[in-house]
Amino acid sequence: MKCGRCGREFDYTKQDFCGFCKTVHNKNGEAVRDIKGVLCYIAEKFGADTLLDRRRTDALIADFFPKESAVRRLAYVALYDGTAAKLIAVREKPFEVKCAVAARCIKSLRDEIGFKGKVAAEAVEAVGCAVGCEISFKKSEKISASETESRKNVTDAAEQYSLGRHFDRIHEYEKALYWFESAAMQDHGEAQYYVGVYRLEGRGGIQNVEQSREWFLRAMENGVAQAEYMVGYFFAEGIACEVNEDSAFEHFLNAAKKGCPDAANIVAMCYENGVHTEVNPELARKWRKVGGTLDEQSGTPMPKQAPTLPDPDDAPTATADDGEELYQSARRCLADKDAEGAAMFYKRAAELGHARSQCSYGKCLYTGQGVPKDTAEAFRWFKLAAEQNLNIAQYNLGVMYLKGVYVPKDADEAKKWFKLAAENGHTEAEKVLKKLK
Repeated sequence: MKCGRCGREFDYTKQDFCGFCKTVHNKNGEAVRDIKGVLCYIAEKFGADTLLDRRRTDALIADFFPKESAVRRLAYVALYDGTAAKLIAVREKPFEVKCAVAARCIKSLRDEIGFKGKVAAEAVEAVGCAVGCEISFKKSEKISASETESRKNVTDAAEQYSLGRHFDRIHEYEKALYWFESAAMQDHGEAQYYVGVYRLEGRGGIQNVEQSREWFLRAMENGVAQAEYMVGYFFAEGIACEVNEDSAFEHFLNAAKKGCPDAANIVAMCYENGVHTEVNPELARKWRKVGGTLDEQSGTPMPKQAPTLPDPDDAPTATADDGEELYQSARRCLADKDAEGAAMFYKRAAELGHARSQCSYGKCLYTGQGVPKDTAEAFRWFKLAAEQNLNIAQYNLGVMYLKGVYVPKDADEAKKWFKLAAENGHTEAEKVLKKLK
């Protein structure tokens, strides 16, 4: 059988794991790496009742799946919450009863432990499959803004990755690594790549090249071109693995075809010098000139394109709910006393036209909380929100005109904005108006 991870051949009749990378395989020859496969493997080998003992299950996962730390953590939390016991108790009950119990398990994992709806659903489904309790439910469940408003932890992988990039840019590497790892545990490809880089360089913590290679492999499986280039580099240099020139060149070429400029240059060099492959001056010249990708069907070079890793500062594609989601992300950052993260999310939501975010970002600029103080920009954002009839923004404009902050003192203009705010239900604006009269 061919290993689903490293590609090596092994005899499945003698052992169900690859002797080279220790990856366990099921009877269909598929590498077992997700929580459903892991728990089903444990239940099949040791009995479904084993899952009632979370500590023993955790130890078995550590023994048989030492590299699957994310799966191990997710399984432990799900079993700690009593999911297995609840589903075993109803596995002989009607289908509707089983689904109702599964839904309560999802709600518990989501509300009490903080999992996203989809992650909680996958965990419960995995436990149900392992204990023989057939269940079915939607996995696209989203937490409403009202539910997430008071939460202290950012649980969405994309938000965690964005925070990681933010702290990476300002060189706070320990915080960046924390958020990258949080997103990587939820199978976020770009975050996995960054964890690999951090582990390779020892940035933000302890250097560990074995862990670095593992994270690059995970990111490569999620389609990150730069990660596949790094996997090729590890094979070429024999870092945390045996030297394998064929695998190195294969990964370099695949990464180059996906648009990784570093990989394109390496491929050109390989063709020029006959390293890892045969000399081919024509292909070398094309790769060196294009520095991009080849069309997979025709084999001809395609125009140069940027690296595949996205920049979170790129202008987002606006949808109706984007502003509110980002606004709630900022609120969660504030609960964690992360003023810089909050300002970042407020700004993104403000740029999408979200009135409360425009006002909140204006306040950040006005007070210098999380961003450099800039009263001119604060005034601009307050006015944009005020023009959307947001009373607190109208009140803030009145204060700025009354005190002469950025703008000249103008009592009439101040009264105008206070009046608008009062008409929209701002009680403090009413009090100020009475005093001004």
